[in-house]
Amino acid sequence: MTATTPLKQRLLDHVDQQDAAGSFSDEAFEELARLVEQIRLESPVQAPMDAMDQVEGRWETEFAHFGARHSAGKPRVHDSNLKVHSFNRFPPVPVRITRMCQEISRQGNEYNNVVDFLAADGVTQGQIIVRGVYREDPDGNRQRFVVDFVRVELSPGAGVSEAELREALGFVNGEALSADMKPPRLHSDVVYLDDQHRINIGSFGGLYLLRRSAEPPVSVSLG
Repeated sequence: MTATTPLKQRLLDHVDQQDAAGSFSDEAFEELARLVEQIRLESPVQAPMDAMDQVEGRWETEFAHFGARHSAGKPRVHDSNLKVHSFNRFPPVPVRITRMCQEISRQGNEYNNVVDFLAADGVTQGQIIVRGVYREDPDGNRQRFVVDFVRVELSPGAGVSEAELREALGFVNGEALSADMKPPRLHSDVVYLDDQHRINIGSFGGLYLLRRSAEPPVSVSLG
């Protein structure tokens, strides 16, 4: 197991402190950006595309900033809506986001986002699965994953039927629970990778800190 360096511990502590406070101030977000710029220089894996055995699996998000400044202030558990997490393919139905994960597999080059949520009733559990496919950067950047997200799905959580999920979301007129999509071409650079954590920087300046999960993935199969 990779040792936790003083710099990495500073970064993890910083994220935990801000999440416990419920938001990131401008100063805290700027400090996080500085820490990420420093830690990327000590990444044990400098070319993640050449180390897919260390990339694939289920990863849980500890911090997510989607590129818009307002998204950086949200704690891990926060209120949102289906539209925000589905590339606008579902209506802005209010939900409470309880967990965000990413699942990557070399089988089919799958690169999926999996978001757990509670419906507005505070009881009904569901998942948003945004299915994507990754490929290599044509310019040879071995940190870069070029990703095409192709489909988004809503699925019931454990112990919840599809009918119960539909009712809780107000989908009472037979609305589809899945949709194909053709979003803009995106990429995500894995700027830090060890056997415990991964840091990605996205096309639009998004910043993501993820921790490897021991749980089996729900949207991909691993070889």
